[in-house]
Amino acid sequence: MNVTKLLSEASNLHQAGRLAEAKTLYQKIIAKYPKNFEARNLLGAVCFARGEYEEAIRQIDAALRADPNAAFAHNNRGRILVNLQKLDESLTSFDRAISLQPNYPEALINRGNALRGVKRFNDALASFERAIALGAHYAEAFCGRGLSLQELNRWEEALASYERAIALKPDFAEAYNLRALTLRGLRRLDEAIASFDRAIALRPDYAAAFTNRGTALHELMRLDEALASFDRAIALSPANAAAYNNRSATLERVGPPGRSAGELRASDRAKRRLRRSI
Repeated sequence: MNVTKLLSEASNLHQAGRLAEAKTLYQKIIAKYPKNFEARNLLGAVCFARGEYEEAIRQIDAALRADPNAAFAHNNRGRILVNLQKLDESLTSFDRAISLQPNYPEALINRGNALRGVKRFNDALASFERAIALGAHYAEAFCGRGLSLQELNRWEEALASYERAIALKPDFAEAYNLRALTLRGLRRLDEAIASFDRAIALRPDYAAAFTNRGTALHELMRLDEALASFDRAIALSPANAAAYNNRSATLERVGPPGRSAGELRASDRAKRRLRRSI
């Protein structure tokens, strides 16, 4: 058996997205050479991509028994644990990866995301900033930094971080959505809607952006448009509880059937004038 040739074939299949075939070849190598680090690690990566997280952990652990000092394997282990919702364990793996390779921006970014998950926002911010200080020009690092800053109520700094993410990756729909949420938090609603629109233009199936856009439209009393946005979110993601809840709130605000959002806005203006005159 030519292990190098089989690993190359399996890797090509892996990169081409032919995961089942790649998995079979990695398993063939492992059956003959159970302590082969590369086959174990790559099989773990295939299982991770297939959503087979428990098996992925088993394979990565076997790889690490063969080479305990492989920083990238510890990082991969942490990523799998995040998907298993074992965030504290994932942090142990990310910390080990970073101790082995201190200038490892990907591990620092993953660590930051896990720290956000356990609500250690200052620590998360420090991890993202350390990755950025290493010269990590990853839009994801700036988005993670922005999310941490939002949780710390540092809204203007969060906005600047999302702007930086977009500058690095102009087609990053998630960054436009996060930017829009921050603009909404700053009560810059028209700008927020424009940013949600950009996210949706980049990713037309982005249900969360439609939901968030609907909420901003509701706050501007553009209720008919808000309803259309919530309806689109629900069509894209029928289990979207936030879209259903926000749609119900908007319908309640509109009032009886047949009453348009424009009529409601006129009624609200009249009520405000009446209150001022009393």
